[in-house]
Amino acid sequence: MKHLNKLVLSIPLGVSLLSLPTVASELERLDEPQQPKYKASVAVLVDYVATPEGMWGVTFAPRHFDPAYSSWGYYIGYAKGQKTDIAVPEPAESFMKEYMWRFGLSYSLTKDLSIYGGATAYTYETHYTNNIVHPIEGPGGEPTWEKSRDRDWGAEFGLRYNVYQGFTLGAGYDTRNKAGVFSIGLAM
Repeated sequence: MKHLNKLVLSIPLGVSLLSLPTVASELERLDEPQQPKYKASVAVLVDYVATPEGMWGVTFAPRHFDPAYSSWGYYIGYAKGQKTDIAVPEPAESFMKEYMWRFGLSYSLTKDLSIYGGATAYTYETHYTNNIVHPIEGPGGEPTWEKSRDRDWGAEFGLRYNVYQGFTLGAGYDTRNKAGVFSIGLAM
């Protein structure tokens, strides 16, 4: 029985000693620099956000610069709408402006196809006159302009596809504006 216990104990010890070269070679492999799964690039995109007035913008989307996380990237974008007049009874005047910041993460599914998602900060400004002319300026003076600003947060998600040698198309959806985000640009 005493010899049987020694035999039972020596089997796991022998297996452990035999596996040491395998463990050592695995540790050496982990110390070697990793090759990135995808090539690093930066996409510069022109965006159209399909709000009722329409907004145009630009997005910068770097990806795959860290070899340990070569499938991941991020983006930041800015879009701005045109100054749009608002109909109000005369002699009052009013107009609105809108703009939006976009930022988030992207993940590459293949070399050419990636998904993205992030946050949007949408700002809506209304500028209007209060129809009050300062007495010093007299009857020909200009009325005072006032401004109100609302900022709302939303989320967005979408796809980007590298069609041919850096030519990139994107399509997404912004939850705050319930609008499509369409992009075209180059990845370098």
